[in-house]
Amino acid sequence: MFKHILVALDASECSEQALPTAIEIARKFEADLFVLHVAEHDRGRAAAYSIESPAEATRLVGDAVQTARKAGISANGELVDKAAGHAAQAIQEAAAARDIDLIVMGSRGLSDGLGFLVGSVTHKVMQKVGIPVLVTRGGKPAMKKPAAVRSTAG
Repeated sequence: MFKHILVALDASECSEQALPTAIEIARKFEADLFVLHVAEHDRGRAAAYSIESPAEATRLVGDAVQTARKAGISANGELVDKAAGHAAQAIQEAAAARDIDLIVMGSRGLSDGLGFLVGSVTHKVMQKVGIPVLVTRGGKPAMKKPAAVRSTAG
C-alpha cells in the first residue's frame, strides 16, 4: 500500500510523534522513508536571515535518518531552504519529485477554522496534495476518567 513515505519534521513538540509513527508504518509496509525539514528564512531590510541555525536544521535531519536506519528502515533525508510561509509548497514538491504515497507530519491540534486563519503548514499540505496525509498530535493525550456507572435497578 505505502512504499515511499515522507515525514516532515520541524523542531517543535508537535512533530515529535511524526517520526516514530512514520517508522512504524514504514516497518509494517516495508517502505522507505524520506525525512524532510524545511528551514524557513525571512527577509529583513538588508538581508535574508534564517529562523533557525543551519547546524540545528542539519542535525534534526541527520538524527532522524539515523533513528530510522537503527530501526531497520531504509531512510534518507534532505534539508530544504525556503522563504517563510512556503514550507507547505516545499513538502508538496518533495512528495511529487519522489513518488511519495504517504506524508506523515505533526500538528498543534488547532481547530479547522483557527488552522485556516493562522495558515498551518499541515492544513496547507492537506489541501495541496492528492495523497494521504497522516497527522500526529504532539504530547500525550489526556486520559478521561470513565463516568461513574449508576445502577437504576431498584
